[in-house]
Amino acid sequence: MAGRCARVLQAVDTEFTADSVEWCPLEGCRHLLACGTYQLRRPDAASGSKGGLEVEEPHVRLGRLYLYSFNEDNSTSSLAEVQRRDTAAILDMKWCHIPVAGSALLGLADASGSIQLLRLGGSEKSSSLLQPVSSVILEEQCLALSLDWSTGKSGRASDQPLKIISSNSKGQLHFLKVNEAGPGLQHVASWQAHHFEAWIAAFNYWQTEVVYSGGDDGLLKGWDTRMPAVSILTSNRHSMGVCSIQSSPHREHILATGSYDEHVLLWDTRSMKQPWADVPVQGGVWRLKWHPFHHHLLLVACMHSGFRILSCQKTTGRVAARTMTTAPTQKG
Repeated sequence: MAGRCARVLQAVDTEFTADSVEWCPLEGCRHLLACGTYQLRRPDAASGSKGGLEVEEPHVRLGRLYLYSFNEDNSTSSLAEVQRRDTAAILDMKWCHIPVAGSALLGLADASGSIQLLRLGGSEKSSSLLQPVSSVILEEQCLALSLDWSTGKSGRASDQPLKIISSNSKGQLHFLKVNEAGPGLQHVASWQAHHFEAWIAAFNYWQTEVVYSGGDDGLLKGWDTRMPAVSILTSNRHSMGVCSIQSSPHREHILATGSYDEHVLLWDTRSMKQPWADVPVQGGVWRLKWHPFHHHLLLVACMHSGFRILSCQKTTGRVAARTMTTAPTQKG
């Protein structure tokens, strides 16, 4: 379909590069937008010499978390900053899809190799502010690259534990459980999943003991967290690094994957030998997200190539791709 140009309504300078944005999915909080940033600060050339000897200084990865409130009634400045917190660089973040102890929880994966939990509110004075409640270092000297909550679909069973899966730059996956009373994080298992960076890890929202991972080795893998070190699926159908995976929260057995190879693949998880759809999108796929209400729509963020919206109808075996381009803006 022909390209459509999106009109810029408001621009916000985040200073560092904004690489993760997440609207809160909970009723009563859907006007809140969290934004995570990442900036690589290279060492100053003048500081790399001591007594005539060259000293290699490490790169510093800076980050900042912003919380914004969206006001539909204010047409001139609809997105207002509520809070900012300096952190290690943020690689990924996601809200928990259900309230925990009556509050919204936001999980962060950062450049210190940590998973952090922040709770919205905690007191009447700070009801719209994020407060840190728990963190765990997954691995020293690595980057935590992604995280996913087990609660992606509605209708979670009351006895189902709340879980997080995360991946890191050493190719490892980390399986965590959340103590909802705290809330606090409990490390359950870690295992080597990929030879290079494990860019993404995600739950099967309909069968939450199953998780998927994608790595820079070009492999899509499946795992059963009850015996985590043994893969139950390995696919090399993507020809380059697998960067994004999301199980459909609306339709059981539907899985979307994206790669540097500029293709989105749609899978039926009951038969993973071949995808049921292969959509070229003219750009390396960095993020995928199913629409929260229109069940057949999939948003694709393509590196250097804007965004695509895919209309995914498995009954017809066809996927229509709509292109949405954005006007060029300054970095930040």
